[in-house]
Amino acid sequence: MDLTETFSAEPNATGLDDLPEAWHWSYAPGLDSCAALSADGKHAFRANVRDSFDEGLAVTVLSFAREHGAELIGPPERPLVLVEGFSHPGYAFDTVVAAGPAIHGHYREDAETNAAVRAVLPAFRCEFAGDEDVAEAEYRYLRAAGVPASSWGREPRPFLKMRFRGDNGDLPAVRDFARPKLLVSWTTRHEGRADLFVEFENYRRDVYTVEWTDTWTLTAPGAEPRHVTLEDLLDTMKSALYGPNIAAGTGEFPG
Repeated sequence: MDLTETFSAEPNATGLDDLPEAWHWSYAPGLDSCAALSADGKHAFRANVRDSFDEGLAVTVLSFAREHGAELIGPPERPLVLVEGFSHPGYAFDTVVAAGPAIHGHYREDAETNAAVRAVLPAFRCEFAGDEDVAEAEYRYLRAAGVPASSWGREPRPFLKMRFRGDNGDLPAVRDFARPKLLVSWTTRHEGRADLFVEFENYRRDVYTVEWTDTWTLTAPGAEPRHVTLEDLLDTMKSALYGPNIAAGTGEFPG
């Protein structure tokens, strides 16, 4: 396996600014990729970008990944790994996430190369828990309803898992991924329903419940249930889902 040869052979591959052992290439207009070797040269970090490539941001992301290689690559191998403390002028990203070989599958035809590469992306802390299992990682990284990892111009896409008692009275046993729109719409549309039960989990694995007992009743992690107004309830939901990234845009949250 020769990672330098692998990246140099990509179509129209060139160096990436003045970052050593780093490459940039494009398969088609608006479809950019970049990669850089790890500090020891035994692994590499790769990012794919759609319609939003920024060379400066690419250099910062790959440099950060290289500096934190021990955390992003080191054992035990996990589906997703995140490191906080990232920043780049003009962007609100505060985290870099690396997807492992089983998730990104960039080089499935070459198992050795695939195992050596980590797919990286600039991210918002509220988008990933950091301890995702394979199924959760695949959903967040690969599914359209997850995080649009190749868009560097996005707003945060908060991590949210929820369950609720349906109109038939059934309550699922486990929480599933959802978008904030569903959380808000289901909760607000069932105002006054005596058997209302909504449970949601955020990126810190904090779990909140919402019920109706003559008014909205919210139970936050480690706290006793308390009566709240709808405005207070929605503010709590937004704060819980976006955390430190609330100023980066809350377009995923209706209203």
